[in-house]
Amino acid sequence: MAKQPKAARKAPALDTLKRLFALSGNQCAKPGCGTTLMSADGKLVVEVAHIAAESPGGPRFDAKLGPEARRAFDNLLLLCPTCHTLVDKDAQKYKKSMLRKWKRDREARFEAVGDLLQKSYLNEISDDAETVGSTLPTTLARYIAFLETRDEEPFIDSDTPGEIAEFVERLRHLRSDDRQLMVAIIEKALALGGRRENEYGISVHTDDLKTIRINRARLSDYKIDKLGNTLARHQLGSLDTDWQDCHLAILAPGIDLRWSQLKAFVEEVDATLDNLLVDLKFGLLD
Repeated sequence: MAKQPKAARKAPALDTLKRLFALSGNQCAKPGCGTTLMSADGKLVVEVAHIAAESPGGPRFDAKLGPEARRAFDNLLLLCPTCHTLVDKDAQKYKKSMLRKWKRDREARFEAVGDLLQKSYLNEISDDAETVGSTLPTTLARYIAFLETRDEEPFIDSDTPGEIAEFVERLRHLRSDDRQLMVAIIEKALALGGRRENEYGISVHTDDLKTIRINRARLSDYKIDKLGNTLARHQLGSLDTDWQDCHLAILAPGIDLRWSQLKAFVEEVDATLDNLLVDLKFGLLD
């Protein structure tokens, strides 16, 4: 008569495994064993051990427990492979009461730590967009006076401070790194000159941006595309592509607030475009 195949072992539920790991402290549950269950490079050195065996004939099997109870959280603990082998080879020495104490002691300690960490984590959550510390102009008197010294007649009126405030509101939701990259691109476009700037902003061919380096790595098409999508999403610019050419456009804050004018102004007052775009200190214009 052919042998009946053994029933396949059913793994513990995912939520059960998550809870076991969360309360393990990333250490084998056996007292005195310092084995970490997951190494710094993500390698798992862990086994799910049963306090009472999952099937008859196994170490510490308890017939009073049903199949679900044997796979439940209360009947499981995490051990390193060495300790798992040790406790299952000598069930007389490593009784259920002992393993339950290991589990109880380990999980109680890290459950308390987990509560503290969760509270600390929630207290540490912040949004850079809320803490950027921007300043806004109210009159632009300093900027207007600067333009007048250049014999320019600025088209700046009572609506301009509000337009700048709207621009800064959109800008502050970008990562600081993206704003720094905007500065580098604007300065590159201005250095190239020509017809790359108009009253609406600047536009530069993406090939001309390849001399820009970020952490010594050349600016990639991926980063340009990503920035273009970010600018478009926040109504700060766009990536304009046709069958042959690709240009990145960055909008100016408003009329008579061209990037070339703003760059000349900040240099006059011993500041930089970073102070405007990265630090969002548009109050300098007052």
